[in-house]
Amino acid sequence: MMNINKNITKSVLTLLPALLTLGCGEKSADSTAVATVADMVYTNGVIYTADKDRSLMQSIAVKGEDIVFVGSDEGVKSFIGDNTQVTDLDGKLVLPGLHDSHIHPLGIVQLDTCDLDSEPHTLAELVPTLKECISRYDIKKGEWLIVDQWAFTQGNEPSEEFPTLRSALDAVSLDSPIFLKGNDGHHAAVNSAALATAKNAAGEVVGINADTLNSDFSDYAELIGRDSEGKPDGSLNETARMLVDIDPGMLLGALIPTEAMPLVAEKLASYGITSIQDASADLESMPLYVGLQESGQQTFRLTAALYPHFNDFKNAEGQIDIERLITTFDEVRASVADNPLIKADAAKIFIDGVIEGNPLVNPPTLPNAAHLHHFKQPLFNYDATSQSLDLEGYVDLDSELCQQVRADMASYKQAEASQAFKQEHGFFPAQCTESEGVLEHSEAFFRDYIAALDAHDYTVHAHAIGDRAVRTAIDAFAALPKSDRPHNIGHAQLVEPSDIQRAGELGLFVTMTYAWVKPEVAYDVTVTPFIDQVNGMDDLYNPEHYTMQYSYPAKSMKAAGSVLAAGSDAPVDTREPRPFVNIEQAVTRQGEGDVVWNADERLTIEEILDAYTIHGAQALRQEDLVGSLEVGKKADFAVLSQNIIDLANNGEADKIDETQVLTTVFNGKVVFERQ
Repeated sequence: MMNINKNITKSVLTLLPALLTLGCGEKSADSTAVATVADMVYTNGVIYTADKDRSLMQSIAVKGEDIVFVGSDEGVKSFIGDNTQVTDLDGKLVLPGLHDSHIHPLGIVQLDTCDLDSEPHTLAELVPTLKECISRYDIKKGEWLIVDQWAFTQGNEPSEEFPTLRSALDAVSLDSPIFLKGNDGHHAAVNSAALATAKNAAGEVVGINADTLNSDFSDYAELIGRDSEGKPDGSLNETARMLVDIDPGMLLGALIPTEAMPLVAEKLASYGITSIQDASADLESMPLYVGLQESGQQTFRLTAALYPHFNDFKNAEGQIDIERLITTFDEVRASVADNPLIKADAAKIFIDGVIEGNPLVNPPTLPNAAHLHHFKQPLFNYDATSQSLDLEGYVDLDSELCQQVRADMASYKQAEASQAFKQEHGFFPAQCTESEGVLEHSEAFFRDYIAALDAHDYTVHAHAIGDRAVRTAIDAFAALPKSDRPHNIGHAQLVEPSDIQRAGELGLFVTMTYAWVKPEVAYDVTVTPFIDQVNGMDDLYNPEHYTMQYSYPAKSMKAAGSVLAAGSDAPVDTREPRPFVNIEQAVTRQGEGDVVWNADERLTIEEILDAYTIHGAQALRQEDLVGSLEVGKKADFAVLSQNIIDLANNGEADKIDETQVLTTVFNGKVVFERQ
């Protein structure tokens, strides 16, 4: 008995420093961890742990892939051995590895292609730029010129010489089909040679023209732009993009060469991003990720939100075979079940498209996002010489004239009749159209598909932009039996107040791209006038507008019970994931001048940091592994160049976007250091 007591006494004395440390608020997995000699120690810093108390600590210790200590500078000393690499943070801020919960990683690396890099070009400027691409890449007659990162909502100002996208692209080439891929993944622009390749439902090449727009392609009326004569103006949106003879993989898969995959990892690491969700993972892209992981160069955790080519899963009746689709998903998920860095336990579904219209064409193109009310028909006046845009009023959709037009729209299909109407009334008969946008599938399909995904243990990531799309997604989620999966609405650009509450009651996750909350006239004029009655350009930011009150309602959704995550959606808008731009805009919602987009929806710095860390981890079902800096979790973290918490709390949030990542640690290894 005495020997046993001696051993107990000796053990207690050995563990006493640990017990004292734990009593002072230090974080340690267990008593044995205290005796562990760490491989790396970072000390003298500000460690934002993202734990339940949002604790700030001074030091962190790492052994292998794991965190073995988070606490004070004094407490970490017992983890330092002769071979421990000790880094003095000199007061710098450390965050858990960032989670980008909505990104398209295969598009964030610029390759050697014809690329507009999201830079705005007038239509006149596009012509020489694209001609140079044809020369540089030696595009032969009949060969496609595919152009990446075309900015749909910036530039594209018409001129007298080039009144439409089609006219500008025809000036580049009439022999080679041209396809401009919108940097938002929803828009495209083509020339006449490309339009001529379009096939109808029977597989016949009939081309897209004024006649086939009213016959073969009438179902795509809201997705194909028309000029003042009713002819296609070169703009194709959403599924209409695939009418022309282009490989669907160019749009949906965006596959890149195997040798470019390490560049994806490098870019993510440079932003402190250590976990991502590929928000529409093409089934064919999985070998690229597996190859990267097997090469030892993958420095991020991947959740693949699987997105199929739905046409590949249609049965003889033309209906999508959900059971066969889920079986294919199961095979993909099983293929990476043992992969330590890759999982495929989520699925993407597009509820609708996007909410930008085009005020630079006449008649203006309406948004196609699913809206709860008819989009308004604004009357814009664009001066091609001065490139100035004015909003002069609206078409009265309830007028007797518009009711008559809608009752007999066939009478105005011919260009002559349309032009005569315009001369008499000041607007085109097409501007009497009542449109609530487009759902990508039927509501019944959404319910059935989401229910099947939930039943097979997939997290659903639902792209929903318009308020009707958000409601459609919520309806489908509400119909599920009680589920503990973190089903997610991506974007939620416009949300009706009652649906804010419903989403919260369901505990849905919401992933926003906060950089897009920035007030910016060039963009906002493509949205607000189509939803609100705007009395001239000076009224664009009227706080009473529906758009101003319910666009990206982050604070309200959080208060209602939704969980906020964050996603860049790169390469949409830009190839850069830019987390600190997103963080700044979540806190400020400020844009040009002193305009703030609904100050009541601003988040605190801690709320947006949690969206990028612990809540992002929860959204990707890996919060037990990462998302916060706590003992026992994987050592994923980033050292920043400035303390963005202090900036936000001291009234200097406008400097957050200047932040750089100095060091990124992934799985206990330094994978990025800024030179």
